[in-house]
Amino acid sequence: MSKKNFDAFLKKHESKKKEENNWDEIKREWLDKVREFYSLVHKWLKEYEKQGQAKLKFLPYWLNEEYIGSYETQKLHLKIANQEIVFLPIGTRLFGAKGRIDMEGIAGKVKFLLVDKNATRAGVKVKLYDGKNLDWVWKIATPPPTIQLIELNEESFFDAVMEVING
Repeated sequence: MSKKNFDAFLKKHESKKKEENNWDEIKREWLDKVREFYSLVHKWLKEYEKQGQAKLKFLPYWLNEEYIGSYETQKLHLKIANQEIVFLPIGTRLFGAKGRIDMEGIAGKVKFLLVDKNATRAGVKVKLYDGKNLDWVWKIATPPPTIQLIELNEESFFDAVMEVING
């Protein structure tokens, strides 16, 4: 009986280890997507940064998510036209999206969601898939109750910036 209990213990431990490795991979993918988002922001603001009209500053930022645990990422502070905008990663353990980053300014908040490229509305669909066949992209979520997803490009990004600074 003791050997059977020991074998069962080892099997349980092995399955937990596989599950932890899966969460590590999810966290790694999420952090890559956060860096990808910040690269887009930097690309769109580069000319303004060169002219001294915008200043970007990255600071350490800690998140704690169920199953993933506590981990470090970055928040971005953008100073533009005497106003400060903060980009805060919210996390990857969300319903209806693979991740979210909020952009907050004096006049409000805009949410960027990491969703399927073909998605036009936020929400939860029950669908069997492995998650690897989807093309994940950043989109802007309109406010509730009917949340629409807007393609994130240079124009929509600057519209969102103007919204949070009341420009």
